Amino acid sequence: MVRIKTIDNTVVPYMSAINLKFKIEKKWFSNQFFVTLNSWNAQYHAILGYDFLQRNKVVIDTVNKQLLVGNQKFDFEENSPTNICSETTDCDISESDKNKKESFEQINNNFLTKGDVSEETFHALNVKIANNITVQPFSAEIINLKVPKNISKNKDIIFIPKKNKLGYLINESLNVPTNANLFHTIIENNTNKVIHVRKNTIMGKLSTFDVNDIMSPSESEIYQINNLNLNEIHKMRRDELLKSDFKLGHLNDKYKKEMQDLLLKNYKVFSKSYKTLGETSAVIPEFSLLHNFPLQTKPYSIPLMAKKYAQQEINNLLEAGIIEPSSSSYCFPVIFIKKKQNPNDSNSEPKFRMVVDYRLLNSITETFKICLPKISEIIKNIAGRKIYCVLDLKSAFFQIKLRDEDKRKLAFCTEMGNFQPSRLPFGSKNSTSYFHTLISKCLNGITGKNVQFFLDDIIIAADSLCELKVTLQTVFDRLIKFNLTLDPSKLQLCKPKITYLGFDLNANGFSPSEQNVNKVTNFPRPKNLKQVQMFLGMLNYFRGLIYDYAGIVEPLVKLTKKNTPFVWSVECENAFNTVQEIILKKPTLKNFDPNLPISLITDASKIAICGILLQKKDNVFYPLEFFSRKLTPAECKYPSIRRELLAIYASVKHFHDQLLGENFELLTDAKPLTEYQSLDKKPEIVARWLLYLGTFSFTPTHIPGSLNPADFLSRVVEENSLNVNNITLFQPNDKLSMQNISIEQKQDAILSKIMNDLSVNKQCKQYFLDVNSGLLMIKNAHKNKKKIVNRIVIPKSLIKVCIETAHAPHFGVKKTFEFIRHKYQWKGMYLDTKNFCEHCEKCLENKPKAKLTQTQMIPKRNLAPGQCIAIDVVGKLPRSTDNKNFILTIIDHYSRYLEAYPLQNITSRTIINCLNKYFANFGLPKFLITDNATNFISNEMVEFLDRLNIQHRKSSIYYPMANGLLERAHRTMKESLASMCESTFQWSEKLLFFKLYYNNSIHSVTKFAPAEIFFGRKQNLPLDSFFEPITVENESKYLKNIRNNMCSIRNEFAKNEEQYFINNAPHIKGRKVPNFNLGDKVFVKNFSHPHVFQEKYKGPFEIIKILRNNNYVIKSLKDNKTMKLNVSKIFKQEQPRPNLRN
Repeated sequence: MVRIKTIDNTVVPYMSAINLKFKIEKKWFSNQFFVTLNSWNAQYHAILGYDFLQRNKVVIDTVNKQLLVGNQKFDFEENSPTNICSETTDCDISESDKNKKESFEQINNNFLTKGDVSEETFHALNVKIANNITVQPFSAEIINLKVPKNISKNKDIIFIPKKNKLGYLINESLNVPTNANLFHTIIENNTNKVIHVRKNTIMGKLSTFDVNDIMSPSESEIYQINNLNLNEIHKMRRDELLKSDFKLGHLNDKYKKEMQDLLLKNYKVFSKSYKTLGETSAVIPEFSLLHNFPLQTKPYSIPLMAKKYAQQEINNLLEAGIIEPSSSSYCFPVIFIKKKQNPNDSNSEPKFRMVVDYRLLNSITETFKICLPKISEIIKNIAGRKIYCVLDLKSAFFQIKLRDEDKRKLAFCTEMGNFQPSRLPFGSKNSTSYFHTLISKCLNGITGKNVQFFLDDIIIAADSLCELKVTLQTVFDRLIKFNLTLDPSKLQLCKPKITYLGFDLNANGFSPSEQNVNKVTNFPRPKNLKQVQMFLGMLNYFRGLIYDYAGIVEPLVKLTKKNTPFVWSVECENAFNTVQEIILKKPTLKNFDPNLPISLITDASKIAICGILLQKKDNVFYPLEFFSRKLTPAECKYPSIRRELLAIYASVKHFHDQLLGENFELLTDAKPLTEYQSLDKKPEIVARWLLYLGTFSFTPTHIPGSLNPADFLSRVVEENSLNVNNITLFQPNDKLSMQNISIEQKQDAILSKIMNDLSVNKQCKQYFLDVNSGLLMIKNAHKNKKKIVNRIVIPKSLIKVCIETAHAPHFGVKKTFEFIRHKYQWKGMYLDTKNFCEHCEKCLENKPKAKLTQTQMIPKRNLAPGQCIAIDVVGKLPRSTDNKNFILTIIDHYSRYLEAYPLQNITSRTIINCLNKYFANFGLPKFLITDNATNFISNEMVEFLDRLNIQHRKSSIYYPMANGLLERAHRTMKESLASMCESTFQWSEKLLFFKLYYNNSIHSVTKFAPAEIFFGRKQNLPLDSFFEPITVENESKYLKNIRNNMCSIRNEFAKNEEQYFINNAPHIKGRKVPNFNLGDKVFVKNFSHPHVFQEKYKGPFEIIKILRNNNYVIKSLKDNKTMKLNVSKIFKQEQPRPNLRN
């Protein structure tokens, strides 16, 4: 609320404010005028205040009776105040002054005087109320009044209320009608009776108002000052609040209704706009400056995309009275920062945050120091609860009032003008300190295990909905008492898991949030000292969650020492990968439970000491916090037994708050305590350590020194998926672009000679110059010698680059060679490829040595592509960056086309979802082959396949080779991923890359790429990115070629498969496969890892069914259970032979 005082300190009552342009002589001015109430009898129709004189640099020359504005001079008016002159007839007024007076009085009569209004002067029309309204005693309501149809739209109108006998009060107002021919005003009931006003009651009269009558034709802006009282604001808050403002969709109907009732009941604590924003003077900020010399800066330019938002934001703040026009000598620029856009709402307009650049002011502002709470202490106090709520204050800083003398110091400038805040702005030096003081005062006495806060985020925790409701009501009552409001759209209500201050909180404890985990795990390998410092600074936020943190990162810390050259060693790489993997697993810590016993584990190494505070529940140790620090150079020289004692001392000192007064168990190698306590003469430092430890009550428990304390930690926490966005996954090598190959060909001595010969029409075997690209190419016959293909000749300088690109998935020599010769050629190409692949270090590290023997192979003769598929699961794998642990693989038996999906879990529901994705892309098969895992034979899976009429075939148990196509693909996939991944958690990203190359590589059995059989064409690889797109000139000819190509593939496919089995027949290992008959008695291998005295086989069983591919169905003779097994897992019980001698 703005207060206006006269020179004698009289407060001037007013209704609203209006920006008007007026003219003095020939010069136009713009100023804000306050429209006063009729009860205040002013002597003048308009008064210009000190702010106008100061802003326009007006000089009052009392000697010459002139007003000096710049280079112009205006004479004083000699007449008396208009109201006095109208009553005094003997005033000595000149003729020109009389004309000016009469003109001004006419304006006054037409627009401002209430009592002298007539229909003839105004051409006034009656105004009726649009609906029935009831006004309670001593309250106010917003009413809608109807504008007569004969008044043109978008024209300003003046409303003059009618005198009434009911006792309600309506003030005159200047309005702009809405599109519905309505305008709004406020009706006040100051009586002790209820007032009812019926629809279409005449409430007053109105007339149109043309600003051009008294102003320049430029548009004027009207800013309504928020001068409502608190009761009126509470009513506005109630009217604007809706049930849909609260996000409660995750609750059932009963709990949802209970929470909605509680929230709507406390409507006073919610605000959705600046007009209804809370306002408090419980804390009054003071901005004391080191000097009083004004500071001014030029305004920053506003980006085009932010100008519309900037204008709207300034208008909203002005309308709510949060800022006001300023003529202050202080002036600071404004910047508009783009807010993060909701990824699910890409069509929404961008939003910005208005921030004043107060850096210059902050440099001369005295600091108001406070101590902010430790984030770690807040998290420890609030974690481990079942239900959470987070409350966010609406425009938090704007809810604190400023002193009048401080407003001018915080003034800011924009392209729309100069303004100053009436509330605490964001960006000033002490804003955070004053706001924290306010919330501390507001929530004093109720913070603890249920309520915590950090700046404008209040978190509430509870173990039941009833407890949560009670705590919420307590917090709401405090906020209402201090007139602070919350943003309903940002509330997080009744969540079992919530992210707060960078941590995920749930009933199990707290762990790093997914966003922070993603930042750490995706941090690139540091290349300089600054990047190492950035990485360590990021990790330091989580050091309390990492066991032996100081010891792990010690190689990285060494790089930050002064005068140390930056050398990224193997130790640095191992430390970098280790700490990323630890954070990727999201270590979870529980909060302290005073009802459980406490344990402390300590450990020491040559470079660091560490300790773990634990509590034991159900015979399981749960970590509460980790402590570690690096040893000083002097401490590194201690003998090992003293370092162990130092670890005990430092850990107990670190966990002083939790351990003092508690009887805890010290799990450590007890030698340091017993050894030093038995000495008569102890070193002074050791004596001080033992003296300090003597103040604590603990029971030493011996654990072997060889036992790693980390073995006590076996916590596993579920997390949600992280987004993986590797934009360089399929990026080709720019060195293989057409332009670069052309340059390198011209620089190659041999190739440049061939190109020169071709340019003078000399014949050079099969070489030719491409007309479009100008590249040197060669004609070669296809492998069936029925088709001529053109390949680019690769210069010697690009041979290694070409092989590296083709070998990216780390396939074998043949597949890598096929990738290359599809488009490129050079002399000795196969030998170069063979040498490169055989000496690839990644392949040597991750691929086993080839075996010459093979198991018996059975040809695959299926109906057609897509008719029969096999599925299986690979894992459990190391957790990936997007929080996946398994891979679901699907292979088409005819074409060998492979699809793979990374999964977080392998429940039947998850697998069904993946199958639905596969069916949507490739259609429904007739047969589905799986093993006998529970997730494949569950009732849910059986019902799913039955509904789709898919025959489910299950392979023999304990015989992976029954699903040999997938098992061989798994081996290739694991070798490729292991070779491509620099860190184990990158495998899900590289899986996409592997699938593309695998499905477009030549299969050793069919001699065709799986994609070529499945789709009739190969898919483009990164190697093909620089070639011109293929166009279809004749569609019928193109389709005919595809049909002919498919027929050719089908014929050659069958021949290649048969020839493969013939060629590999000598390598099939093993003895002759035995044949069994129905009714034969057999024994089965025991698959349960028997100990030395346990039977190796189980039985007897009876063969009750003979299946294909040497599989049998057998039945136990003991309990009649049946199972399907391969012949390799059973042997026949021989029948006793008669003794011929008897």
